[in-house]
Amino acid sequence: MELAKELVRQQVFFRRELSERVGWFIGLRWVAIAVALAGMWIAHALRLELRLKSIAGIIAAIVVYNILFTIACRYLRRFSPDREKPFEICAHGQIVCDLSALFGLIFYTGGFYSPLVLFIIFHIILAGILLNPIHAYIYSGLMIIGLGLLGYLQHADLIQPPIPLFSHTMFNSGHSLGEGVFLFLILAAAVLVTAFLVTSIKRSLRIKGRNLLVFCKELDVANAKLTALYDFVKHMALCTEYQALMDSATRNTARIMGVKACSIKLLDDQANALRFASTYGLSQNYLARGNIDIDKSPINQKIIAGAVYSIGKIEERDYFQYPENILKEGISSMLCLPLRVEKRVLGVFCVYSEASFSFSKRDVDFFTLVADLTALAMQNLKSELNKSWFLQKAAHQLRSPLNAVDTILKVLRKAYAGPLNERQGEMLLQCERRIESLSAMLHDLLKLGIKRAGSTAMALLPIDLGPLLAQLAAVFKAEAEEKQIAMILSIDPGLPLALGEERLLDDICSNLLSNAVKYTPPGGSVRVTLHSEDEERLCLQVIDTGIGIPQEQISLLFNEFFRAENAKALTDQGTGLGLVIVKEAINRLRGTIMIESRENEGTRVICRFPTVHSMTTPACPAPAAFITDL
Repeated sequence: MELAKELVRQQVFFRRELSERVGWFIGLRWVAIAVALAGMWIAHALRLELRLKSIAGIIAAIVVYNILFTIACRYLRRFSPDREKPFEICAHGQIVCDLSALFGLIFYTGGFYSPLVLFIIFHIILAGILLNPIHAYIYSGLMIIGLGLLGYLQHADLIQPPIPLFSHTMFNSGHSLGEGVFLFLILAAAVLVTAFLVTSIKRSLRIKGRNLLVFCKELDVANAKLTALYDFVKHMALCTEYQALMDSATRNTARIMGVKACSIKLLDDQANALRFASTYGLSQNYLARGNIDIDKSPINQKIIAGAVYSIGKIEERDYFQYPENILKEGISSMLCLPLRVEKRVLGVFCVYSEASFSFSKRDVDFFTLVADLTALAMQNLKSELNKSWFLQKAAHQLRSPLNAVDTILKVLRKAYAGPLNERQGEMLLQCERRIESLSAMLHDLLKLGIKRAGSTAMALLPIDLGPLLAQLAAVFKAEAEEKQIAMILSIDPGLPLALGEERLLDDICSNLLSNAVKYTPPGGSVRVTLHSEDEERLCLQVIDTGIGIPQEQISLLFNEFFRAENAKALTDQGTGLGLVIVKEAINRLRGTIMIESRENEGTRVICRFPTVHSMTTPACPAPAAFITDL
């Protein structure tokens, strides 16, 4: 089927080439008419003995039929642009008319010995370009026969040209029979060699043209698949739920490969059965049979063992557990691969087509890549969900004992349980600060776990970010004034509403302002600006003159629990989770974050958020985070 489609595309391409060449042939004839008229004027000026009236009549006939061919060509381009036969007939008609006119001009300018005989070669070239190679040889034979007949009749004095063009012996008809035959053979050889060369070159160029078309088609297909694969991976990366990831994989795989249906079947804990974990395009009747017993399905046994199974035409002899269901579903061919990460098999990934022999080797290679990426994404998400669950569980279990210890330390430090000396008070204060730092880390871990455990895409609502930012800036301004840090807030008026979630925006702004104040020494400044870059994006910038970040550590900023060395030296307060929380929140809001920093000079954080005007753009653009030098 694909081969037939490709042949049709090639035929359409070369038909378009023929229609263009036919029009070019007509235009070239107008140039020839102009040259012929100029030649007549020169002959008249030089007082050459020619039948100018007869020649003018032939040129007039050329003008008339060229006008008719122009009209016919326009008609064909309008009503039959993709039909090759009418344009081929038009080309034949032009060549026949031209040769008839050319033989008339040859007769009136010297006959067999006329210098215009050489122009026959031009029409051989044109026939070789426009038409099938066999036609070029047919016209070559006809012209050779015509010239031979003209030479014979002229030498036998059966006909004589009215007046020879030149008196030079080269063009004079007073040659012997042997000389005439010799000239005829040379001319015939020139015509045939020209036909051979033109048709050979055309055939070679046509083959190269077809190869180029095939290459361009393959390049387009590869580019389309690469783009689709990028979107496929991007959508899976945005999934925070196991089921949502599998549904995205089956839906997008069916769309990319252009098939009827797709399914993911996962192995049970005992590896004895396969269950349909996610399907796209399959009916409930097909799924109603439930789990597939691997012992009763030889095909699935081979796939789980690592085989790639491509079935061009499904029949009962393929030993499916429920072959009648497959036939009722209208499935004619399928391609199945194991979902595996390294040596561990998670299940089976299948695509189903209504057409027989639908999958080529390239389809198999591409689907293998899709299956490997899907299995890897499933494994990574499962690990991430397990890690988030562990973090939340550990944080919950540790928070209560830590709060109890913190309360006891406060009671002891305030001497409610008895008097303390100065040394004991300092030790209890240090313990209390450590406990508070650990409590802050547990709080951040809980917050990060909640963000990563979001099972569905949250509803983004219109929010006025300006008042929210102003409220938070007022809170941190008091802390900045205690450290003698100047905080400057600039919010442009008339900003469009942000598209987001208030809690996430609060987390982003709070963490950025807290970091800016925390890591800026006394006497420094923090500048916060909010403006609109365009109707679809708001830009928040937090610029400080703080300690900055060492260049070799900038790439680690979004790693969990990471703190730069100069930050640790400045203060022991901090969990290394603030920017991780910011990035997670920005990803969920479909925004971007960029950090520019230089050590001992300061840091600039630029966050961009979608506005309500961006609601018409694609729903899930790829989130991004960038880190550059200031």
